[in-house]
Amino acid sequence: MEPINVAVLSFAHFHGYSYARAVKELPEARLIAVADDDVSRGNEAAQRYGVEFYQNYSEVLKRKDVDAVIITAENARHAQMAIDAAESKKHILCEKPIATKLSDADSMLRAADNAGVKFQTCFVMRYHTTSNLIYDALKRGEIGKVVAMTGTNQLKRLMSGWFIEPELSGGGAVMDHTVHLADMMRWYTGSEAERVYCEIGKNVNRDFRVEDCFLTMVNFSNGAVGTIDGSWNRPASFHTWGHVTVEVIGTEGMILLDAFRQVVYLVRSEAPDNRLEWVGWGCDPDKEMIRGFLRCIREDSKPKAGGMDGRQALEIALASYKSAKKGAPVTLPLQS
Repeated sequence: MEPINVAVLSFAHFHGYSYARAVKELPEARLIAVADDDVSRGNEAAQRYGVEFYQNYSEVLKRKDVDAVIITAENARHAQMAIDAAESKKHILCEKPIATKLSDADSMLRAADNAGVKFQTCFVMRYHTTSNLIYDALKRGEIGKVVAMTGTNQLKRLMSGWFIEPELSGGGAVMDHTVHLADMMRWYTGSEAERVYCEIGKNVNRDFRVEDCFLTMVNFSNGAVGTIDGSWNRPASFHTWGHVTVEVIGTEGMILLDAFRQVVYLVRSEAPDNRLEWVGWGCDPDKEMIRGFLRCIREDSKPKAGGMDGRQALEIALASYKSAKKGAPVTLPLQS
């Protein structure tokens, strides 16, 4: 069985390094090229992974031996890269949020559909062992009907670079961290968002041009209510980069997910800040996500997190901004 040849388009998002590492570790795949308009960053990545470097991603798309691409560029660049990849008949794994505008997301999905290629969104939590255990328990009805969910996915406050440049990111913490939890809540309830209310603020980094704190409430079509807090508000010395927790309340019980608790607790006496560190020993969701992407290509099956899942989560993020600006709830669907 020949491996699937993969290229990474941009390392602007730090997740690109983990995805490239996962491709290198999987026998069913072969990383053969990377592209990055940042020459220094791209060359460093190419040397790290032992592959060819291209400054222009369109040159990678011309290669007939490239079967699939992983897009981890700045959010605002996803759309054109995905459309170009689809038109070049390359399967696509795209970092979330998949775009910064609904019209762009729709164009991306349409291009992939017209070209007959797979489009998978990097909703890595759908591939995490613990989140799947909860999904299976909910499907079995172990806590009855889901009526409420509370989710957190907060990050350290030290955000920088394009993440705080709205022209490239599409926004701040809301754009960056609504989509993971919005997707998990859609997945767990099997229903779509009907109404969104959001409050946002610049409460930690007041000199940012984008928000760093938010709280969003989502009403789903099945009657469930969810709250999302993905603020960039953790101190620089926080013991891990972030976390994902979801509390799911049902008519007959509750389930609590704390996705990154599978760790060894470590304090180094020589560490400069002498802080607690988490050393993970649980599953490798990035590798499982890449493995799932490859399986979809090989078996011609649907991704667990497809392009429409990326589009619907983006809609909730955009509705959050609209609600915060309006100071009132917003009804979905939005006009693209």
